[in-house]
Amino acid sequence: MKIEEKVVIHSRYVTFQMAEVAMRMKYFSIIISLCIAFVVSNANAQEENHFRKMSLEALEKLKTVKKIPFSRTTHPDAQWFPEAGFGLFMHWGIHSVAGIDASWPMMKNTTFIFDPDKENYYGKNYYKLLTKFNPQNYDPDKWIKAAAEAGMTYAVLTTKHCDGYALWPSEYGEMSTKQYMNGRDLLMPYVEACRKYGIKVGFYYTAMDWGYPGYPVILDCSKTYVLPPEIDAKQNRENYEKYYEYTVGQLSELLTRYGKIDLMWFDGNSWIDIDNYHNEETLAWIRMIQPHIVINNRWGGKTGDYVTPEWAMPEKAPNGWWENCTSWSGHWGYSPDTLIEPNISVMDKLVTARAWDGNLLLNIGPAPDGTMRPEYYKRTKELAKWMTHNKESLIGTRGIKNWKDFSDVPITRRDNKWYLHILPSFWGGVVRLKDIPEPREIKMLRTNKTLRYLYEKKQLSIILSPDTVQKKLNDVIVLYWDEEPVK
Repeated sequence: MKIEEKVVIHSRYVTFQMAEVAMRMKYFSIIISLCIAFVVSNANAQEENHFRKMSLEALEKLKTVKKIPFSRTTHPDAQWFPEAGFGLFMHWGIHSVAGIDASWPMMKNTTFIFDPDKENYYGKNYYKLLTKFNPQNYDPDKWIKAAAEAGMTYAVLTTKHCDGYALWPSEYGEMSTKQYMNGRDLLMPYVEACRKYGIKVGFYYTAMDWGYPGYPVILDCSKTYVLPPEIDAKQNRENYEKYYEYTVGQLSELLTRYGKIDLMWFDGNSWIDIDNYHNEETLAWIRMIQPHIVINNRWGGKTGDYVTPEWAMPEKAPNGWWENCTSWSGHWGYSPDTLIEPNISVMDKLVTARAWDGNLLLNIGPAPDGTMRPEYYKRTKELAKWMTHNKESLIGTRGIKNWKDFSDVPITRRDNKWYLHILPSFWGGVVRLKDIPEPREIKMLRTNKTLRYLYEKKQLSIILSPDTVQKKLNDVIVLYWDEEPVK
């Protein structure tokens, strides 16, 4: 055999050996991948079983709850709420894909559609959005970091709106990320981000569910739903009880999967001819699982730790704990075509709420891909800059609800200090307060400079010069007291 032939044969042998090695490596890689997939799958199954077990244990507790009258929480870990000041509200879900308000556009004759040129999403057409919601750029860490820097101390994210779509892989119902996003949990990253930046964790959940089979609703705001003749009062009650089981099943997951939840933001109950939504036992059950939790007044009836006037600021200070929830941009959902409200307006609302001893919960709709509009970061950065020097005047303070009786400007207070808020809308060059003692000292919070004033016959007049006050957002004057006046 010639040398050339030997080389060719050897070359072929080597090539064969290399191909065999490559094939073995390929099979080995497939086996490893299958093993990893098995381990991951098994781990996921164990996690699902663990979550399922926790929610079932929570439901068992519901059987032991006594029906007791609801009263505002006195738990030490709930007393953060009246001093919280500023919160971030986020309506996010399948509606974000179309840039429409949450749920309401599926209703005919709704007043919640702001853009008549948008596509018709009445009825089942709305649910075409189910398969299109897949937030590949979801980064709640970035959302919450910006909110915390802007002075916000708590956040509330919609876990399920009236359309019935749940942002976690729920074992209850057929419309959640379990069915439409391969079991992806969108709530856990949000919770983790809140804890990372010291933000109180809030969940929004509405007991109304228009996607639930047989839910008694007509998708037309101009018409009234009437029970079909075959459904009598007894059958209607049985139908509601089945729905209640589904609802508390979902709540059991929200209350057990994510550790400590600071706030539960309900948004109403509605079932025709039902006037008992198990209010007292449901709220008692929630507190049995999360004893420290703060609950708003929208589960059913008027029971709750605080009231939630919506959109417009109330005409006067509500009694007790309260919060004004309003939109920062357009409607409640993702509003890409609507300007985000300037901070001069935000500051006016925030100061008004704090001076009346309430909180401002400001809503923004995240984009369907999981990002925030660039304007959100611009606005939060502006607020963060203001908070650098003035945060102590609004966050962690309490209000003086009757400030208009004796002051030209809104007042907040803490630790023997009063904070006088000089908003750009203030027209005068002199701030006047009557029927108060003389303070020990008066300074501008931003500069720490002492201010000139006159005090005569229990009336205080603080002189403001153009070089003293900035007009961009809100300048703050501090009155220092040896003993704070009772007002």
